[in-house]
Amino acid sequence: MLQDTTGTNWQAERIDTTSKWYDLFQKGVELGTWDVEKLFDEVGFEEDREIWASLEPGERKQIRYLLSGFLDGEFAVGEDASHHLQRIVGAPCFDDNEEMEMYMTMFTLTEHKHTQFLDVYMHEVMGEQDAFAELNPKRGGARIPIVQATGLGDVFDRQGQLTARAAHSQDPVDIAEALTVYHMIVEGLLARGGFYSINKLSQNAPLSLLNHGFKLISTDEGRHITHGVEALNELIEKERSGRREFQGVSQAIIDVLYENVGSIADFGYMFTGAVDDPLEISFDDLLLRVGHLVDGQFNEALDLEVNHHKIIGIVADRHQECLETDIDEEVRKYQEQYNRKRGAAADGGRDDD
Repeated sequence: MLQDTTGTNWQAERIDTTSKWYDLFQKGVELGTWDVEKLFDEVGFEEDREIWASLEPGERKQIRYLLSGFLDGEFAVGEDASHHLQRIVGAPCFDDNEEMEMYMTMFTLTEHKHTQFLDVYMHEVMGEQDAFAELNPKRGGARIPIVQATGLGDVFDRQGQLTARAAHSQDPVDIAEALTVYHMIVEGLLARGGFYSINKLSQNAPLSLLNHGFKLISTDEGRHITHGVEALNELIEKERSGRREFQGVSQAIIDVLYENVGSIADFGYMFTGAVDDPLEISFDDLLLRVGHLVDGQFNEALDLEVNHHKIIGIVADRHQECLETDIDEEVRKYQEQYNRKRGAAADGGRDDD
């Protein structure tokens, strides 16, 4: 469980300054307010641009695929934090926790900063090849082709659906599903697996600004995952105490894991094995890393019993599908769809296809 580390010795009338959520809020104030534009000014783009230009086409493709997953993911979590998570943490099952709602303001700010960093970085360093901004997927548009061509688009869509439903119903089981896909899957498995990959590729592509930014993003995400673990543990404890409205929480968490773990393997393969892994990230090493994360998050942190044989079977089935997929062809297909949508938007909504 989270321990108070702020050293606060004073009290307030309406805020519990000894609360774990107050502690997370204060940590967000202390650590989460790094300035993206100042980072760009201090480190600069030039070194990363030079290294990017020196990379082989296959190496650039591998980095683009990985960062595209992060960009669409950060955009999705930022949107859902803004629209749904604030209502979720204000649900009756969290006992009108003022400090939890305070923390969510810091949480939302950092999610949008991650989008800011990645969006500007990709444009300034990598050029306009990945410029799909005018078709916001939340407004009837399309995701970045590599995201749509792999399992990530489904995960992000599912996240949006579950957080919207939970914000509306405020039912503990709905909330458990939403927090699981948001914090434990997207931030806990996908993002942390991605951080591992960023660290690995930095050995062969030392992009200093990118690595610096990701260190700060990783620190922020650590607090976000802590929030998810603490919130889910609160729901699980109430379920185990026998409270009727919380029954089904634990099984819902496990079901969401099973529903999404194949998509994680899918995307991991598509920026490693499917592109011949020129930067030596290694799909097998990535799978092993994510397996440890599953055990740490679900079995240890939440004290649940995940069926590892079932997860291995899901991943193996998805991997076989990946082996049979021509990822370049899939990406081309979604690029064509995107460009048709882009053309229709430019024509005022007319689509002649």
